[in-house]
Amino acid sequence: MKKRTILSFGVIMISIFLLSAFIPYKWSFVFFEQRTTHTVAYLPLQNEKSFQIRYTHSIHLSDVLETYKVSKRHNIQLSSLEYEDFAIGMPSGAGKGENFVEKEGKYYITNMSQVFPSFDLHVGDIERDLAFRYVDYEYNLKNYLTRGETYTFQVARLSLVDQVKGARLRER
Repeated sequence: MKKRTILSFGVIMISIFLLSAFIPYKWSFVFFEQRTTHTVAYLPLQNEKSFQIRYTHSIHLSDVLETYKVSKRHNIQLSSLEYEDFAIGMPSGAGKGENFVEKEGKYYITNMSQVFPSFDLHVGDIERDLAFRYVDYEYNLKNYLTRGETYTFQVARLSLVDQVKGARLRER
């Protein structure tokens, strides 16, 4: 009888552990494969709600810095944009309620309020920068994402299984 109780308890505990491994619980910045929604890379969300994506524009070959905030509902809000060149793909002024400033050869748009549940990020197959900045560290996304591919980026809860499937962004 005692062996049966211990065995039953063990089976229940293992079952609970295995089931809990599939329950999403950890809020993270996540890069999903666009076609399969497979978790490719992630970084756990901490108390800091702001992050940046810095890239070299493939046509102008100048740096662009996008600053975002995570909303209370875990959506992504574009809050500011910094760039050096007008031309293809870059705004020539501010939208309604936004501020546009030119300072020392750079253009700044602030007070932006566009909110997205997610956005697509194409990783160019060129030798140019693509970085994710969060909590005073910059992660080179080309170390984690495949060039020439498109990924869906969002703030999402990940299960233990999802975390094992994807690569955690690490300081290098």
